[in-house]
Amino acid sequence: MLNCVVEQTDNWPAFERWPELLPAWFVQRCAPEHAELSAGWSFDVRAWFRKWRATASRQNAHLDQGPWTLSGWLCDFDPTEEGMGDDRSWWWWDAGSDEPGTGWVEVATTGWPFGSGSLFWLIEASGGRYLAYGA
Repeated sequence: MLNCVVEQTDNWPAFERWPELLPAWFVQRCAPEHAELSAGWSFDVRAWFRKWRATASRQNAHLDQGPWTLSGWLCDFDPTEEGMGDDRSWWWWDAGSDEPGTGWVEVATTGWPFGSGSLFWLIEASGGRYLAYGA
């Protein structure tokens, strides 16, 4: 699923194409888009992100919880000027399962804490539960 997104970074598709590129189950689990975005309203993502980073992480904790809109989730991977793909603080490293019904994910990060919201939403939308940081 994540490969579908990462493979597109050299030629980032228009938002309207993403529902064709991503699995339908993931798109369906995302929150509805905001009315402003649907109406073509422009939004300065970088300015918003600078303001968001300037606030305390506890104040922002609720923003990392799902469901995310598809556009909000894709923004974390978008390498263009409109997105945050050049500033994402985690990269997929490995994943597996030790026993039926459980699994683990390893990511590389730029440090701790890191912006884990898009990762957690991916895991949650994929059916993962009981997310916890491990050693």
